[in-house]
Amino acid sequence: MMKTGKGFSLLIVLGITIFLGAQATYAAVSDSSVQFTADVDGTTPPVNPTNPGEEVTPTDPVTPTTGALRIDFVSRISFGKQKIFGKDMEYHPPFSTVKRTSDGTTLYVPQFVQVTDNTGLNAGWNLEVSGTPFKTISGAELKGADLTLSGTTLRSKLDSKYTPSKVTSSLTVGSSPQLLVAAAAGEGMSVWTAAFGDAAGSADAQNTKITLRVPAETVKLADETYTSTLTWTLSSAP
Repeated sequence: MMKTGKGFSLLIVLGITIFLGAQATYAAVSDSSVQFTADVDGTTPPVNPTNPGEEVTPTDPVTPTTGALRIDFVSRISFGKQKIFGKDMEYHPPFSTVKRTSDGTTLYVPQFVQVTDNTGLNAGWNLEVSGTPFKTISGAELKGADLTLSGTTLRSKLDSKYTPSKVTSSLTVGSSPQLLVAAAAGEGMSVWTAAFGDAAGSADAQNTKITLRVPAETVKLADETYTSTLTWTLSSAP
């Protein structure tokens, strides 16, 4: 009877153990999705071309183009007032003045062009530049004058592997468009700056990467302003 009693007790314990271990498991699935559209009506604030993580407010006018592929900003190039000399001369502009948006600090940066590609196509793009002759409002031309842009430096917050692969390091602006930057497929998406120079300057410094050459024999009218209109053309890559 004692053995029987122990055996009965053991069966009860085993039964409880088996019952507790047989837990049921259930699973369910659901979806998580997102869809993107081209940023056709957006704008991108200008950024510091020497530190693209900083937004800046230029003293030059900001007149962006529209669309998902757009030019956000182009610096003006001003050579100021110069004395008339009877010899070949080269002139350089002061650095562009901008203010750091976060704290208002004044910065002196190389002149630059800023491009945004938010098309979502990642097809690439081309940036070209052309210019008219330097003339006064009365039509007098600064004959033989050449404007050269050099030291073209590309920067972005994106990884360098997305850097546009074709850059013209130096060009003399003419009446026909010339290629400055070309981004192939898979390059140049998001925001990129193309600056003429790779480092910041100072209030009194000149940007030697931009040069206006004027021959000695060129007629220079005193107290007249000579102006050239630069046209920057951004197009999607074919």
